[in-house]
Amino acid sequence: MKRSGNNDRERKSKKEKDVMTEDTQIIKDLNTDDVPHRKTPEERAHIDALIENYQRKKRRRRIIALTVAVIVLAAIFIAWKIIVRPPAQVTPTPTPSSAVTPHPSARPSEKPVVSYTRKDGFYTFVVLGKDYEADLTDTILVGALDTVNRKLNIVSIPRDTLVNVSRRYKKINGLYSHNGYDMEKAKEELKSLLGFTVDSYVVVDIEAFVKIVDTIGGVWFDVPVNMDYDDPVQDFHIHIEAGYQHLDGEKALGVVRFRQNNENSPYGPGYLGADIDRIATQQAFMKELAKQCLQIGNASKVNEFAQIWKDYVLTDLTVGNMVWYGLELLKLDSSSMDFMTLPANYNDYAFGMACCVVNLDEWLDMINTKLSPYKEEITKDALNVITRDENGNLYATSGIILGD
Repeated sequence: MKRSGNNDRERKSKKEKDVMTEDTQIIKDLNTDDVPHRKTPEERAHIDALIENYQRKKRRRRIIALTVAVIVLAAIFIAWKIIVRPPAQVTPTPTPSSAVTPHPSARPSEKPVVSYTRKDGFYTFVVLGKDYEADLTDTILVGALDTVNRKLNIVSIPRDTLVNVSRRYKKINGLYSHNGYDMEKAKEELKSLLGFTVDSYVVVDIEAFVKIVDTIGGVWFDVPVNMDYDDPVQDFHIHIEAGYQHLDGEKALGVVRFRQNNENSPYGPGYLGADIDRIATQQAFMKELAKQCLQIGNASKVNEFAQIWKDYVLTDLTVGNMVWYGLELLKLDSSSMDFMTLPANYNDYAFGMACCVVNLDEWLDMINTKLSPYKEEITKDALNVITRDENGNLYATSGIILGD
């Protein structure tokens, strides 16, 4: 039995192939060798006119198509430039050393007002990693990206670093929760330590770290010591042997959070330098993590990274800012990344607690050579830092140590 539907389609297809524009058909007929008579000048002129008209239509179609393509590409380029852009930079304002008002009994000091200008292509940020305990930000990383010289500097601020603030708890890891989770206040507190306001902030839930490591398939890392620690209150347990090994997200979290072993552990105390040794391990791990995240093979996981960012990260960066940062970081290699730690006496004691007291001269040198977005030098007058004098006495660079 024949199917009429197929025959109809075949006839329709054949008919479509035979259909030509009237002008094209005339041109074909008049130029064929089978035409029985010689063409008159009028016929030749008509043919030339038809050919010219046909070519003109073809040129017009090409110009229209090219114009549309140019408009579309221009629109994409403009949208890209509008959306994918560097973060806004904090405009420096002429300022004296500190906005702190001295206590009435304190002798006021004359401090010069300094005007600052920004370096070209220089962007600063802070990354705060929230811990499970009391929402303290035990991981504080201040970063500076120099897009002109292709350099990324990251300085770890020890969580026990003293800050000159009007609260009893004078450690830097309270700058977020003890300021009511207000990042503008947190940035102001950080400014007293840095001498400048960071351009951007990122507050990361600790679970994001686990997700990122798992998303890239884990990280190979040389664990420096045997880790044997249990915290039943937080239901957190670390049991990892020293040595080069593959770490998934949970094990990686244990490695970067570890400070000391359980009491009477067969492995001894763990880190002799406590938090400072932990920071060194964190920096080494972060460098390995960054190297693997920037590998071409992980580019296809951008949607997964974006979802992790959405679920676990608080930031003032736009999606376009983040894409811009990602593109700039892809231009770097591991030798362009430098990890450091704020110089301090890491085993000091003040205000009834163990703490880190800033080594002022070394810290100022690190600020000006590694972090500062300004062309002018930042001096101690721009800071509000608690430190010690040559006799070992605590003092504040602003002139007074604030009370509770």
